[in-house]
Amino acid sequence: MKPIYCLISIWLCTFSAIAQSETSDSIKTQELNEVVVEAQMQRTDAKKSTYIPTVRQKNASQTGADLLDQMSIPQLNVTLSGNIQTNSGKEVAVFIDYIPATENDLKAMRISDVKRVEYYEYPSDPRLQGHQFVVNYIMTKYEYGGYVKAYDHTNLLHFSEQLLGNVRLQYKNMTYDLMGYGWGHNSSHYGSELTETYRLPQQDGTLKVFDRYSNTTSSKENRQQYFTVFKATYNTDKIQASTQINGSINRKPHSDRSGEVVYYPADFPSSEYSSTLNNTAKFLSFNGYYFFALPKSNSITFTPFYMFSNTEQNSLYIENGFAPIYNGAVDNTNQLKADLKFNHDFGKYGNLLGFIRGSYEYNRTQYTGSATSLDRAKSSRVGIGATYNVSIGNFYGSTGFGWDWDKLKFADMVDNPSSPWFDLSLQYGFKEKHSLSTTFHYSSWAPSPTYKSDNIIQSTPLLRYTGNPNLVPSKSYDIDFRYTWLPNNNYSLSAFAWAWIVGDRYAYDYVASSDGILRTIKQPMGSFAQGQYGVSGTLRFINRTLVFSGQVAQLLNHNGTPYNVNHSSINWYARVRYYLKDWNFTLTYISDNASADGMMNGIWHKSKSDWYITVGWSNANWNVRADLIDFSRWNWKSATQEMHSKYYDTFQQFYDGQSHALIQLSATYTFGFGKKVQRDNEPGVSGSASSGILQ
Repeated sequence: MKPIYCLISIWLCTFSAIAQSETSDSIKTQELNEVVVEAQMQRTDAKKSTYIPTVRQKNASQTGADLLDQMSIPQLNVTLSGNIQTNSGKEVAVFIDYIPATENDLKAMRISDVKRVEYYEYPSDPRLQGHQFVVNYIMTKYEYGGYVKAYDHTNLLHFSEQLLGNVRLQYKNMTYDLMGYGWGHNSSHYGSELTETYRLPQQDGTLKVFDRYSNTTSSKENRQQYFTVFKATYNTDKIQASTQINGSINRKPHSDRSGEVVYYPADFPSSEYSSTLNNTAKFLSFNGYYFFALPKSNSITFTPFYMFSNTEQNSLYIENGFAPIYNGAVDNTNQLKADLKFNHDFGKYGNLLGFIRGSYEYNRTQYTGSATSLDRAKSSRVGIGATYNVSIGNFYGSTGFGWDWDKLKFADMVDNPSSPWFDLSLQYGFKEKHSLSTTFHYSSWAPSPTYKSDNIIQSTPLLRYTGNPNLVPSKSYDIDFRYTWLPNNNYSLSAFAWAWIVGDRYAYDYVASSDGILRTIKQPMGSFAQGQYGVSGTLRFINRTLVFSGQVAQLLNHNGTPYNVNHSSINWYARVRYYLKDWNFTLTYISDNASADGMMNGIWHKSKSDWYITVGWSNANWNVRADLIDFSRWNWKSATQEMHSKYYDTFQQFYDGQSHALIQLSATYTFGFGKKVQRDNEPGVSGSASSGILQ
């Protein structure tokens, strides 16, 4: 009875105290602070990083690429032209609801329907097709309906305009899309100043050294591109099927230049030159994507692709004192690719993906002018492989191995190289705030048919170029290290480092004779190695209406024989963005930077810095934006390129609108109807026409 007695006593004392407090003349009260529970907008683990866009970010975005830029995802970088890369510059595969997407798909997508964005490295999901780096947009679901979207982007001062329209209709599990696109560009500000240094051995044993300087005094360039796309998609939990038909015409009816040529010392008289170039590329393609979920944790993915392209190219170069140089080429190319993947999920024991892939390309190229011939090049590849993924707690690992067999046929020459490939990815994530990963990749790739022709094309009176039908695949080695820190919604940080090494590479070599230079392609040449390290981050203040972001990195490059040169470059950018109701304002500065122009040549490319101010406004249907770019710069000078070899050096200053003051205006209008429907996977162009014309 004692415990009960004690409880009754405590209750009576408490009641008495409360009664006395309520009758007191000096009642004291304390106001509790407001408690706000905020959703986590970003998190990371061993398998992926997930980001949820805010309403502000979606309202300020015109395209899917814009949305990534507004979100400032630390592992990603969006270029001025809308290309999506990792922060270290690696290619990123883009999906919308697990179906492959292109740059134009992102322009046509309905931004308000984006629920979240996922970033993967070596994903285990079979629908993501084994790509190394992946961005996947997860969209709002619908029942029926659709939308119409119009997109316009106009570039003033250096005129170009693109128009895009997309119509979507969906009923139950079927979606139909029809897209049209047009782009046009006119400019009289293209040109360059080129200084070439020739060191030509003479028959008497001496070395004739002189410079050839040429510049552009007038130019005219006109380009157009048109395409149309039809896409049908069937989407359920068990089946995803997408069929897409693309048709495109790319035209450059005018690329005309004239200028003057001066030689130092004056072994040749000064003169004037004129050049004309026109080309047209047409293609028709079929893209398929078919995913089937099977019983017992199995699935099959089939991705066929076919394209036929026709390319015509004509050029004429006239320099006083020399015979005119005419070059013409007509190419017809057939491309066929197909991948078949089988996936089995072992549950806690991991995931196994096996696949077989094949490709075939047939180029028929007719040359006229300085070279006259009919080239036929066939290249085919069959590959098999398997990848295994496993998760153990906070650890995620992926490894893959396979073998590719190539058959390269050019004229009567046949080569049958084969080579393995290998992948290894290790990732560790903890507390949804940190992730650490490293990857290694080894592979080879077959030389493009554009490098296989043994025709000798006259470019200028002193320079010719040719290919090499004996080229075989080069070997490529990649290694990456990445760290991501997402402490809360207001801060993020990513650090990275990578290296790329090419062995047994083929590269341009400049061979001298007494009357000029022949640029040919030789193999094997000295190794090519490139590496980069850096850090990027984002800070958000004032309820995330004020956002600071930036990146700093250093690039290191080694280019072996025949160039034997080392380069390095530090590049960085800084951005501040502010949201005010329906308005958004951005100030960005991008430093000048330098990079190697591919692994085949010794060109070191330097670009100028850029700064721009963006002002945007949006409501439920409209999004309007103005970009003021480089307004302190009113000359047409842009990038420079420099190359040194044993017998031939070049230094080139380019003129175009890339670094000139620009005004860019863009607007989108989106009209939706019906009830929310199943998926949101946009149609888009599947690349561009290819050809076997020697370049």
